[in-house]
Amino acid sequence: MIALGIIGAGDFGAAHARAIKEVDGIRLVAACRGNATALAAFTAEYGGKGYTDWRELLEDSSVDAVVIAAPHALHAEMAIGAAKAGKHILLEKPMARTVAECDAINAAVAQSGVKLMVAHLLHFSNLAWQPRRSSRQARSDGR
Repeated sequence: MIALGIIGAGDFGAAHARAIKEVDGIRLVAACRGNATALAAFTAEYGGKGYTDWRELLEDSSVDAVVIAAPHALHAEMAIGAAKAGKHILLEKPMARTVAECDAINAAVAQSGVKLMVAHLLHFSNLAWQPRRSSRQARSDGR
């Protein structure tokens, strides 16, 4: 069982929490949001221990991996912190604001040995590929 923490328990964090409920072998054990009232509503709906400071969530030994769905400007600091804490990372896109920040995240991940995946929510969706398929079909039909 993989124990997940969500850093950024807002709209995108809620989308991840709903998906987590549908996947066997994963459970939400922690969530973080700066607004304590909104955090309480999030954890009441989806479960997990609530944190208003993401650093404290990373110190939680029951968390195996984190989803980072926080504002883009925080991605690098949070992902590097997660890697240093030994947490596997699913990082919402964009990975970071600059190539240098991306390089720093990759270096921290390499040094710690954790896994990193940048989330592209529609990458594997049929909806994302439908326009491409339609274009190919039109070309093969001579349109």
